[in-house]
Amino acid sequence: MAAVLTLNPRAEIARHAQALAVNINAAKGLQNVLRTNLGPTGTMKMLVSGAGDIKITKDGNVLLHEMQIQL
Repeated sequence: MAAVLTLNPRAEIARHAQALAVNINAAKGLQNVLRTNLGPTGTMKMLVSGAGDIKITKDGNVLLHEMQIQL
């Protein structure tokens, strides 16, 4: 395997197929969260922060910004 220069020394190196599978699973997870919000009959979501703050929204943009997604 050739030497790889990484910007983050703690980064993981993944093969093409493994990286593709991780990306597909992440997209499916987001799809499952956002699917029920779409359209005029979309459902409301209740977001509860660690401090106990509650937000009720149907906006997918708000959901994506408020969810704690690790990259």
